[in-house]
Amino acid sequence: DGTVRTEAELVTKYREMALQPECDSAIDEIVNESFSIDEETIIDINLDDPTLESMVSPQIRKLIQDEFKNCLRLLDFNKYAYDIYRRWYIDGRIYYHVVVNDKDPKKGIQELRYIDPRKIRKVREVKKEKDPKTGADIIKSIAEYYVYSDRGTTTQTYGSSVNSGLRIAPESIINVNSGLMDAKN
Repeated sequence: DGTVRTEAELVTKYREMALQPECDSAIDEIVNESFSIDEETIIDINLDDPTLESMVSPQIRKLIQDEFKNCLRLLDFNKYAYDIYRRWYIDGRIYYHVVVNDKDPKKGIQELRYIDPRKIRKVREVKKEKDPKTGADIIKSIAEYYVYSDRGTTTQTYGSSVNSGLRIAPESIINVNSGLMDAKN
């Protein structure tokens, strides 16, 4: 209806729509049809692509497969796959905070913490300077990070006017969106 002004409001609206019995039934059917629970492994990673074999060593592929299995274990995916997929399907996005042991990063990912998409947003600060000769804007630097706030995010503008909240490095956040974006991405 055109009344949504922020991503957080959009997610809230999606969740409200999912509460309608007809929508809830349709979502349940879609999610149920997306999984084959009869099998022991619900999801797996396939790194057998011939083009990948020439670029990535067998040792690296083994490490990727091991870490993928670790992530599934951390999410308890075989138990919560339905809930995770349903949450992603309704919200159109899902965020996880990746926790790695700072003292021993070789231990890999230690924890994956779900983040409500209404409480986090990506910020991109672009610093520009005017070229003295041409007067054109020149991009000096781009800073990207996520801002997390327990109270939720209130603005969708991406710039230096950032909500108060915790800054998180982009490599610490997993963002899986539906791929459907508006004109502003």
